[in-house]
Amino acid sequence: MRFPLILFLLASLPLVANEDYARIAPFLKDHCIKCHGPDKEKGGVRFDIAEDIDEALWTDIHAQIESGEMPPDDEPQPAKKDREAITKIIYALLTDEKVTLSTGLRRLNKREYRNTVRDLLGLHNGIFDPALYLYDDEVDHGFDTNAESLVISDELLMEYMKAAEVSLDAALFIPSQEKPENKSRSFDLSKMKGGDRRFTDFSKDSAILRIGGSAIIYASESQRDVPISGKYRIKVTACGTDRDNYPIRFPPVSGPVKMNLGITSRSSDGIFQQRKHLATYDLKDEEPETFEVEVWISKGTFPYIAFQNGSSKPASLTRAAIRRRQIKAKEAKTGHDYIGPGIKVTDFTVEGPLDLEWPPTSYATTFWVNEIPDLESATVRRNILKQFIWRAFRRPVEDRILPPYLRYLENRQKETGDWQEAMLNTFTAVLSSHDFLYIYEGKGELNAFELVSRLSYFLWSSMPDIELFKLANSEDILKEEVYLAQIKRMLADPKAEAFKTSFATQWLSLDLLGSMRPDIKNRKYKAYYRMDLEAAFRKESQLFFNYIANENRSIREFLDSDYTFVNKALAEVYDLPFKGGNEHQLIKIPADSDRGGLLGHGSIHALTSNGVETLPVTRGHWVLDELLGSPPPPPPAEVPAIVPDLNGTTTVREQLEKHREDPSCMKCHVAMDPPGLALEAYDIIGRHRTRYPNGKKIDTSGKFLGVGFRNISELKSILVQHDEFFAKSFITKIAEYAKGRNLNPRDLEIVDQITQQAAKKDYRFQSILAEILRSDLMKHR
Repeated sequence: MRFPLILFLLASLPLVANEDYARIAPFLKDHCIKCHGPDKEKGGVRFDIAEDIDEALWTDIHAQIESGEMPPDDEPQPAKKDREAITKIIYALLTDEKVTLSTGLRRLNKREYRNTVRDLLGLHNGIFDPALYLYDDEVDHGFDTNAESLVISDELLMEYMKAAEVSLDAALFIPSQEKPENKSRSFDLSKMKGGDRRFTDFSKDSAILRIGGSAIIYASESQRDVPISGKYRIKVTACGTDRDNYPIRFPPVSGPVKMNLGITSRSSDGIFQQRKHLATYDLKDEEPETFEVEVWISKGTFPYIAFQNGSSKPASLTRAAIRRRQIKAKEAKTGHDYIGPGIKVTDFTVEGPLDLEWPPTSYATTFWVNEIPDLESATVRRNILKQFIWRAFRRPVEDRILPPYLRYLENRQKETGDWQEAMLNTFTAVLSSHDFLYIYEGKGELNAFELVSRLSYFLWSSMPDIELFKLANSEDILKEEVYLAQIKRMLADPKAEAFKTSFATQWLSLDLLGSMRPDIKNRKYKAYYRMDLEAAFRKESQLFFNYIANENRSIREFLDSDYTFVNKALAEVYDLPFKGGNEHQLIKIPADSDRGGLLGHGSIHALTSNGVETLPVTRGHWVLDELLGSPPPPPPAEVPAIVPDLNGTTTVREQLEKHREDPSCMKCHVAMDPPGLALEAYDIIGRHRTRYPNGKKIDTSGKFLGVGFRNISELKSILVQHDEFFAKSFITKIAEYAKGRNLNPRDLEIVDQITQQAAKKDYRFQSILAEILRSDLMKHR
């Protein structure tokens, strides 16, 4: 399918006009351009070309001149009155909306696209992923809502077109205009597929799977295809088999055979793209039982069976058993004569669709109809297309927008001879347009439609629902009481989990866990893999965040708390009393433990290590950046990195003390090193320690924010005593996530006001969120 698309590429405009720059240029020439000009570009920036200085850079210039960080101490300093005058001029420019804020244009990120397409087309939230064909977003810094990182390319546009076409096909596919009947289809077991031919047997009476791991068995393509997306009942009759055919037992050595039942999809190249686990069943040996589950099955997906606790390498196990003389070679056949433990399936049936609405929900939602429409009618086609574009663009359709799409629809019908196919093609064009892919916001105060989009993408990571659209259309959403009522409704909606999951994942970098794992061959860190600590760390931090948010607790507890969420594995690593199992539970931390707050989480310790050793500078930087919102600048290019002492003759503290002898390093390291060295109390997988591997004692003392401390507990006390710093940083991060850009000085004035109001309410999470939502941070671009 080919059709022309137009992309609007907006060039960045300079923040200040030439006459404004002329007022600032003399100061920059005297104090800045020596290091940031044509002869030298420190940090890769120049101040001698007005057009190259954007809002973010002007903000940095203002902050560093005002704070006295620039010019550097070893350069001539401006007079106090000159410094005050120039910061006043720059500040006035930065807080003038007329010049600081251009028209907003931000592309939907991948997760927002996924959710928006699902809601727009009424797709079931099952295994089908509308964003499957899209590249992952490459975010340079900040959150995945940052407009600067959300660019588009020709290649990505082609992916959008493919994703739109596949999603629309899933939403609009119906075998005929008649409602399908509920039917039961039993699969021919002899024609089952999958597994490994050496360890899988298919016959008329049964299908036996003897291999675990990623192996699955499923019906052949000709019999597994469901007629339409909907709810189906899957029935499987199965038992464990062949547990005792050898002198020794192969996995599972003890306990029942476990059968997994799930849903998967397969692409045209034969790759299994996604799987959704439905249930795990314990099977009786040689005693068939019938198990059933009702589940949504999308067109193109199908059920599978897997051997959860079977061996993924039966051949290796049998060879090892021969070497140990546990079995004889003639008994250890690994071809079709291998008769090790397995799952024996004697019936595999799918019944449905069950309770099918007609037309299907996705069809009715996409076309916005209650019955199958008459697409032969020009009026019907026009109304359907106008309504679809209105919802897709998230604002009323201007008169100029509709005619080109109507002409395209008619041209496609002439080529295909099918109005529904032509409509699908036209909807694909709509979903590939910049009006759908981008979120528009003008200057100043947001209008009603911009406001509901801001709210929905902030709290739901998706498009507004029909209630928000109606309130935007009537402009009632601009009334304070209506706006506050909608905030309350949206926060109570399950879709609000999208904000908590996404924000916490990105703020705490939980998505990066596992990017620098310990060496699997290093015996010291085998627990990381044996206990699945990576998943346990991630879940602890997410549950911790959700608990503070859902229970409206003080965000001060991110700094220190008397509770956390652990399972058996984490409790062992953290040396905490725990009587539970593999599921995380809320526990109270003993008074003598330092595990409270984020600084006690293994996720933070793992993320600030490199898989081989801890990184105190990185850990200190994390405290300054993520907790206090004051990250130090990157190190000068001419300063060499710290080289670890592999011989163990010096400690990390001694190396950092020597590093700080360089004047250009002192200013940043004097702030970073103390919290980083305090966190040396934890190794790379979060275990507490008092000595380095070489036996040298770890010194966790230091001085932070002007106060001395001896250990991590006292460091956390200092952070709690200065909780206003963390509160301001936390509010700033939420605002940047919501607005899709870095905050400017005008925004930061509002952050200060919110921080002061939040302090009166003990920095309660929901109170902070309410203040942000009520403020001009949300209601203005």
